[in-house]
Amino acid sequence: MDLKIGEVYQGFTLIHSEQLQEVNSQAYMFKHLKSGARLLYLANDDDNKVFSISFRTPASDDTGVAHILEHSVLCGSKKFPLKEPFVELMKSSMSTFLNALTFEDKTFYPISSRNNQDFINLTKVYLDAVFNPLILNKKEIFLQEGWHIEATEKPTYKGVVLN
Repeated sequence: MDLKIGEVYQGFTLIHSEQLQEVNSQAYMFKHLKSGARLLYLANDDDNKVFSISFRTPASDDTGVAHILEHSVLCGSKKFPLKEPFVELMKSSMSTFLNALTFEDKTFYPISSRNNQDFINLTKVYLDAVFNPLILNKKEIFLQEGWHIEATEKPTYKGVVLN
C-alpha cells in the first residue's frame, strides 16, 4: 500500500504514517474532511478484521448515563429497527468479538470477524446504531435500559444496566 501524507482518500486526509514494529503493522492516521473525526488504520497480515467507533463520553456525575446510553444505542436504529439487533447478530454472525464498552471518559463499540462479508455487515449495523439510534425518537428505550423505580407493593429499582 503506497499512501501519501496530505492526500485525500474517500473523504479522509492522511495526516500521519509510521511502522509499528510491536504489532507488525503500518499505522495510518487520517482526518475526516467534513467532521474532523480521526481514523486509525493498521495495515497488517492478520486475518481477523477489527473495527471500533469510539467517542469521548466524560461523566459529569455518577449516574452512569454514559453506560445507559451505550446500552440504549444498541437497542435498534433507523435501518435496523429491531428491539435487540445485537442479540440477533450474535445468533447469526461469525464475529470473533461483538460488544460495547464504557469507561469513565469514553465509550467504544468494537467488532471483529475473520469473514469479510460478516465484517462489512457488522460495521454497517454498528455505524447505523451510533449515528441513527432509535433512542433519539423513543425515550422509553432509555427508561428501559437505565434505572427506574417500579411501582409494586414494595417499590424496587429496575433497569438493564442497573441489574
